[in-house]
Amino acid sequence: MLLDPSTPDLTGRTLEFLGNFTRSSYNQTFIKQGVKWLLKNQRSDGSWYGRWGICYIYGSWCALTGLIAVKVRRDHPAVRKAVKWLYSIQNDDGGWGESCKSDIQKKFIPLPASTRVHTAWALDALVATEETVTPQMNQAVNYLLNSKDENSWTITYPKGQGLPGGFYNHYPSYEYIFPLLALAHFVKKW
Repeated sequence: MLLDPSTPDLTGRTLEFLGNFTRSSYNQTFIKQGVKWLLKNQRSDGSWYGRWGICYIYGSWCALTGLIAVKVRRDHPAVRKAVKWLYSIQNDDGGWGESCKSDIQKKFIPLPASTRVHTAWALDALVATEETVTPQMNQAVNYLLNSKDENSWTITYPKGQGLPGGFYNHYPSYEYIFPLLALAHFVKKW
């Protein structure tokens, strides 16, 4: 929307595009400003808010993939803090899940179950930021490959925000697009 404030997810997505698909250099002022803005807007727990997805897993995925795309070091303290946060919220089944209540309460609220979409976002962030495959990443891959319960309520649980605090969206294609994207990035890197 025209009047929406800057957000970590959009800033991260823009940096990812610039870093991966243009010949923009990190030394360009607008990229430096985007990186600086993201680092300034990281939450104390290491996560970033996501305005267009649910919510802190999504925002952190966008921020991390954007930072890495414009050549921010994988060992940068903000990157490591976000990675540590992602690992700390991983579920025992190897996946991740986040409630829409995260947006309302302005803090991470886990779902009582993992979702393929949240797991894909978290895994893709880890693929971007880790140098080697970790056991937690292998668990996430296994979760994505083996979670096929088509009748699970987690499939239709909203993963997108239409109006924060007001209504949330379910996009059926997310169940396929994001797991395939994360798995493709995993296979390509390793």
